Amino acid sequence: MILTVRFYELFITSTFSNYPAGSDTYLLIGFKFDLILFFRICATLMIPFLIIAHFSQKAARYFFIIISLILILGDMLLIKYFSAARVPLGADLLGYTFKEMTHTVGASGKFNILPYLVILAYLVIMARVFIHHVYFRLKPWIIATLTILILITALPLKPFRINPSKFDNEFCMFVAANKLNFFIQSLADRYIHQGSQRGIKMTAKPKSTNRDGNPFKFINADYPFLHEETTPDVLGAYFKTGNTPPNIVFIIVESLGRAYCGEGAYLGSFTPFLDSLMNESLYWANCLSTSGRTFQALPSILGSLPFGDHGFANMGDKMPDHISLVSLLKKQADYTTTFVYGGEAEFDDMSMFLNRQKVDQIIDIKQFGPGYIKLPATGNGFTWGYGDREIFSRYLQSLTSGTDSRRIDILLTLAMHDPFNIPDQDYYIQKTVERLKSLKLSEKTKAFDSQFTRQLSTVTYLDESMRYLFSELKKSDTFENTIFIITGDHRMPEIPISTQIDRFHVPLIIYSPLLKITEKFPAVVSHFDIAPSLVAFLDDRGYISRPTSAAWIGHGLDISKSFRSINTYPFMRNINEMLDLIGGPYFLSNKTLYRINSNMDIEPIDDDDQLNELNGELNYFIRQNNIACRNNKLIPDSLKIFK
Repeated sequence: MILTVRFYELFITSTFSNYPAGSDTYLLIGFKFDLILFFRICATLMIPFLIIAHFSQKAARYFFIIISLILILGDMLLIKYFSAARVPLGADLLGYTFKEMTHTVGASGKFNILPYLVILAYLVIMARVFIHHVYFRLKPWIIATLTILILITALPLKPFRINPSKFDNEFCMFVAANKLNFFIQSLADRYIHQGSQRGIKMTAKPKSTNRDGNPFKFINADYPFLHEETTPDVLGAYFKTGNTPPNIVFIIVESLGRAYCGEGAYLGSFTPFLDSLMNESLYWANCLSTSGRTFQALPSILGSLPFGDHGFANMGDKMPDHISLVSLLKKQADYTTTFVYGGEAEFDDMSMFLNRQKVDQIIDIKQFGPGYIKLPATGNGFTWGYGDREIFSRYLQSLTSGTDSRRIDILLTLAMHDPFNIPDQDYYIQKTVERLKSLKLSEKTKAFDSQFTRQLSTVTYLDESMRYLFSELKKSDTFENTIFIITGDHRMPEIPISTQIDRFHVPLIIYSPLLKITEKFPAVVSHFDIAPSLVAFLDDRGYISRPTSAAWIGHGLDISKSFRSINTYPFMRNINEMLDLIGGPYFLSNKTLYRINSNMDIEPIDDDDQLNELNGELNYFIRQNNIACRNNKLIPDSLKIFK
C-alpha cells in the first residue's frame, strides 16, 4: 500500500498539481524513504500486534487492517496537502484554529470531490485485498531478514535520514520525503522537545566561539531576555531631521521573497519599481524574516519579541507585558496609529496584538466600505479580501480624512497568496511573461519561472500597486517628513524554495525624502533588528527617551559595507516548529549544519562541535522563550510605564 501510494503521487498528483520538471526523479528516490517508513511502522506496531494475536488471531488481523488503512489514508491526504501548499504538513497543524484552517482550505479553490472518491475507492479495494488475499506463509530466512531490517531501520542512523545536500533544492527534498513520515516525525520532535524543556531550570548560555557581534549584558535572571539597552544609532548619520518627529509607515508585503525581488534575485526580479526605490534608499539585500508564515511578522518587526508557543500574538490575552515601537511612540511622542489590511484582522490573532499596542484604528475587510472591489473569488466563492491596490487606496483615504498629527502606520498586503487571484489577471500574466523575456536569465531558470507565471503575476501586480501608492503619497503634505520601511513577511512557498534559509530571505528597504545619502548593505540582518534601531535613532534625535533596559531579541541593523553575519537569531518555521537558528556564519536547520555564503546560499558542513554549539543555543533560546512567555517575564514592573 505504501509503495502504491508513491505511484499515485508519481503519476497522478504530480501531473495534476504541476510539479516542476524533474520531480519524477525525486519521486522515484522517495521509494527508499517509503520502505524505511514501512519498516519503522512494523517496528512500532509489531509488539501490540503480537500481544493481540496471542489472544485472538482474528482481532490481530483486523487491528492490522484498520491501522494500515488509517495510515495510508493519512499519507494520501498529506500528499494532497503538499501538492497545494508545496511544503509538507507537520506539527504546525496544531497551531491553527478551525476558522483559520477553513480559511486556508477555502483559498485553495473549488472543492473537487473526485480525488477523494479515488482515495476512498482505493482504500475499499485494498481492504478487500487484505481481508481475502494478503496472507501467505513466508520461509524462516525471509522472516529473519525482514525482522533484521525492521530492527535496523528503527535505529536513528544517518543513512535513514534525508540529506539536504543530495537534492537540488528544498522542494525536491520534500518531494522525495514520505509525507506521513514527515508529519509523524514533526509531531514526535515537538512533543519530545517540549517534554525535554518542561521543568528545566535556566542554565548557562552556551559559549559562542565564532561570533563577532556585541553580546547583550543581561541584568535579571528572573527575566531571561532583559538586558541593558545600548543599541547603537546606526541610522542617524543617513537622515536630515528637524524639530518635528517623522511619520513612520511600515509596508509589510505578503510573500515578498528575495528570490524574485531586487538585484541578484536568482529567479529574476519582477519588481522594477521596488528595484528603483532600492537605489534611493537604505537597502539590506540579506534580511531574514523570523518565521515562514505571517503569524510572527508584526511582533518581530514592531516589537522584536519572542515566539511563545505558537507565535507571540497567538497567546491572546496571555501575552506577557512588553514594549513595542508603537507603544513607545504613542506614550512618549503622541503618535496616532493606523493598521490597514484587506482581509480579516483576527487572522493569526493580528487584531489581538494590535489592540495590545493601543492602535487607534484597525481597517480590515469590514471597514473598506463601498467603491472597493475584492479579489476575484475562487470557484467555491472564497476570497481573502481586498487586493494590494485597494489596500493602498483605502490607506490614502484614511490620510485625507484623518488628523495632521504625527503617525505610525502599518500596511499589510494580501494578494501574493494562494489562490493568487488578482484583478485583470490576464494583463498581469502578460506583463510577467514580457518581463521574464527581458531578464538575463539562463534558459533553465526561464523554463522554471514559466511554470509559475500565475504566482509571479501577483508580484507584478504588487509592484504596480506600490508605484501607484508612492505616486499618490508624493502629493501629500506629510510625505517629505515620512520614513517608509518596506519588507516581506516571508518568501512565497508555492514557488519551490531552493534552500532552508531561502524561506526567510526577504528584502528590507528604508526609504525617505529625509535621507541625505543612500546605501546598500550586504550584511545579514533580521526583522528582530528593525525596532531596536528605530528606537535608538528616535532616542538619539531627542524625539523619545528609550528605557535603560529592554527585552529586544534583536541587536540592531548591521551597516557593514561587506558581507557578514555576526548575530545569533532563532526562527519559527511554522507555528509549533522552532527548528532553525542562525549563529554567525552558520545556519542550523532541522539538526543539519550549514555555512552561509555571501550570496545567501548555504552548504552543509561536518563540524560536530559547531553543530552541538548551535543545537545548544537553540535549546537555550527555547527555554528562555518558554520561561519569559509562559510566566509573564519579559519586562519587570519598572518598565511598564513604557507600555
